[in-house]
Amino acid sequence: MALATIVIPTFNQAAYLPACVDRCLFQTHEELELIIVDGGSDDGTKDFLDALPGHIGGAYAEPVVRMDASGNVVRERVLTYPQNRRVEIVRFEHDIGPTRTYNEGLARARGEYCTYVPGDDLPYPHMIEELAEALERTGADFAYADQDVVEDDGRVYRRMTFPEFDFKACLADWYHLGVCRLYRARLHETVGLMDEAFGSANDYDHYLRFAMAGARFVHVPRVLYGVRRHGPARPTGQHTPSRYANLLAESCRLAQRARDFLREKEAGRP
Repeated sequence: MALATIVIPTFNQAAYLPACVDRCLFQTHEELELIIVDGGSDDGTKDFLDALPGHIGGAYAEPVVRMDASGNVVRERVLTYPQNRRVEIVRFEHDIGPTRTYNEGLARARGEYCTYVPGDDLPYPHMIEELAEALERTGADFAYADQDVVEDDGRVYRRMTFPEFDFKACLADWYHLGVCRLYRARLHETVGLMDEAFGSANDYDHYLRFAMAGARFVHVPRVLYGVRRHGPARPTGQHTPSRYANLLAESCRLAQRARDFLREKEAGRP
């Protein structure tokens, strides 16, 4: 089974990060590396990360497992977390910006497969396993799946399903790959890491460059991820008005780049 790396970039997400980390630790894929990159948080994230290694190694429960012959309840101590995960924590003292935070993790990835999960999102338990299986079965370079958009209280705001991969539909019309993905880390050798000139649509740019370089994409028609919406009452990250406006502006530029690429390809230009 191939090692998969999950990069968890975070900045001031102390209210959400513990749930995100747990969802990553409890993935059903056995060979897993987590790289948590704190891009300069000042909200309590540091305290959580300080305690995390000891918590993973020592947290336990004592469930009832049987009743003995005398009628006594017998409990058994079991460790809470899987003990075969590789966990690396990378810290910065000041805000380094979102895209550099992602790159600091991606550059350290040792897995054959790679993805990133923002520190407020909720990957579902079989995400890595099912996406890795799709990569292995098809020989594709990049697998993506469907997703829920969830409120802060965990309720589903909407479900998003994506098309089977087509360059025009998924990258030139607009970005329709979602945020639930796993890809072969060797793509970094061909294309490089994220372009830090993009502060919001960095994933769109990165995966467009993958596709323009000839990467093969496969869609897994399963809901394997929950992306936080936060809602208008709690703007944060991409959801702040200024960041969202920037996301749309950058995405428009990238959609145009994808259309120009298709036009030149259809015209037979190299």
